[in-house]
Amino acid sequence: MKKVIRIVIYVLAFVLPIVALGTIGYFSTLSLTLPKPADLEIPETGVGSLSTKSYDPTKPTVAVVLGSNRTEVTDFLIPYQLFSASEAYNVYAVAPERKTTSLAGGLEVIPDFSYAELSMLLGKSPDVVVIPAFPNVESSENTPVLTWIKQQSDRGSFIFSICVGAEVFAATGLLDGHTATTHWGDIDRIETLYPAVNWVRGMRYVDGGTYMTSAGITSGIDAVLHYIAQHNGNALAQTIAEKMNYPSYAFVDQPQVEQYSAGTDLTIVGLINVLFHWNHPTAGVLLYDGINELELASTYDTYDATYTTRLVSVSQTRQLITTQYGLQLVPRWGFNDVPAMERLIVPGSQARQLAAPEVSTWQSNGDAAPVFYLHADNADSFAFDAPLRDLARQENIPTAVLNAMRLEYRPGTVQTEGSGWPLWLTIRPLLVALASLAITLVISRRLHRPHLTASDGLTAQTQA
Repeated sequence: MKKVIRIVIYVLAFVLPIVALGTIGYFSTLSLTLPKPADLEIPETGVGSLSTKSYDPTKPTVAVVLGSNRTEVTDFLIPYQLFSASEAYNVYAVAPERKTTSLAGGLEVIPDFSYAELSMLLGKSPDVVVIPAFPNVESSENTPVLTWIKQQSDRGSFIFSICVGAEVFAATGLLDGHTATTHWGDIDRIETLYPAVNWVRGMRYVDGGTYMTSAGITSGIDAVLHYIAQHNGNALAQTIAEKMNYPSYAFVDQPQVEQYSAGTDLTIVGLINVLFHWNHPTAGVLLYDGINELELASTYDTYDATYTTRLVSVSQTRQLITTQYGLQLVPRWGFNDVPAMERLIVPGSQARQLAAPEVSTWQSNGDAAPVFYLHADNADSFAFDAPLRDLARQENIPTAVLNAMRLEYRPGTVQTEGSGWPLWLTIRPLLVALASLAITLVISRRLHRPHLTASDGLTAQTQA
């Protein structure tokens, strides 16, 4: 019995440190991806005044929904940019109130209109309502969002979900009895929650005639281009795709694909990043007027979403930043108060021109972190290519491959530079566990070592 107890103690000595380290790593990752509400507060000073986007009554209107708390960054910015780039629509970000809200990773945005303001502007429902993914779908804080979406559908709006935005769509009840798709990694869970919907796999998007749902994140590109091709002509959709160097236009016409599955190896890599990637280096993301929405999204949905890097948005003076197509961003930090970071990432293929004054000011500080132009030296590539390549070099190839799959980026960037398996991240908790086991063995042996008493010593001398 004593032997069994010792074995159990040895096993626990090895396992418990790994569990403890994994728990610490999990909560560290959680704080990275889900900042506390206090972390999202934006000082009023230095922000500047809001602007109002123009409205053309001759164009149909697209309303891209923001969750009450947080919204998936690329799900939101894909339709915002693509519909805007067509120049055939009024495109607005909408929320229950016109106040600062957060995109995943800590990118703060200001809606173009509240629901009431949009209704007053249009005098009717928007022609298209786009639903990105956001967390806590059926929580009370998101009830106004679900109610508003259902009201617009009842009034004739075309409802369009991107990725796990299909869960929001399903929560309204509007998808009951209809066919839909969503992200390959979430479809089983969502199917269990909403069995009244006919969930299908192996499709980049499902066009239901009066509604549309897209699969994993970048599948939203195919879905939006498909909608534009149907309503504004294939030539316009192709032109938009060519300008953004999108390599997978074939899916716009043929959405059938093989359903992804991460597999054991990549799943383990993902868990290692969540549980044991304790060091989250901080990188700044420079925001500047005219920044491209999708190139900005690719930055946040590569580094922050893989739990490898903590991103902080920064601008020169913390004034409101206006993107290429008119979305207003609120930087968290200015040059004078930004926390220490390892590098300043400057997104955008046109960054060397558009951000030149800001970069020059930044570099004039001798202690400033080095500047890294993410897209400017890869201007002929799709927005996600450069971040995925850099992720492979900074971390490892499996992490970049897993993120490309998470993004549903097909065919995706071929990763050729970078380390293979994240060996150090794997070995580190094992070394701690082995050290714990070794210490336990030493203590156990000392506790069970026979003690030499005075009488034992006297007996030994007599026998000698």
